[in-house]
Amino acid sequence: MTRFFQFLTCFVLTCSTAFAQQATEADVGKAMDALNAAILSADAQKLNAITGAQLSYGHSNGRIETKAEFVSSLVERRSVFVKIEITKQKIDLMGNTAIVRNHLSGDTNSGGKPGHVELDIMYVFRLEGGDWKLIGRQAYKL
Repeated sequence: MTRFFQFLTCFVLTCSTAFAQQATEADVGKAMDALNAAILSADAQKLNAITGAQLSYGHSNGRIETKAEFVSSLVERRSVFVKIEITKQKIDLMGNTAIVRNHLSGDTNSGGKPGHVELDIMYVFRLEGGDWKLIGRQAYKL
């Protein structure tokens, strides 16, 4: 009988750990959705809410932006996304940090010039005050 309870305890702990991790990965996925929605809307409040204070935002051309530069570039319409499609998303959790890798296919219209990008991107999120905040991003062209 003791072995049965040991097995049951182990099983419950394993299942609850797996469920907790799935829920957290789902939360990171929601943060990614919120980030993409904020980028499309160019809403300063939403962009500031989803990004950490020390954001390092790397573009596929090698340019690096701070949080303030990233937000102002979108809000002032110097960088404009009109469509974002995400595929091949993978989320890896390490405590209060998450690394997200995905493929972005997007349409742009920066400076009135329509364009299309195909990028693979790595994002780094950190759990801050119960919310996932983007603290790092690096894109590269395919």
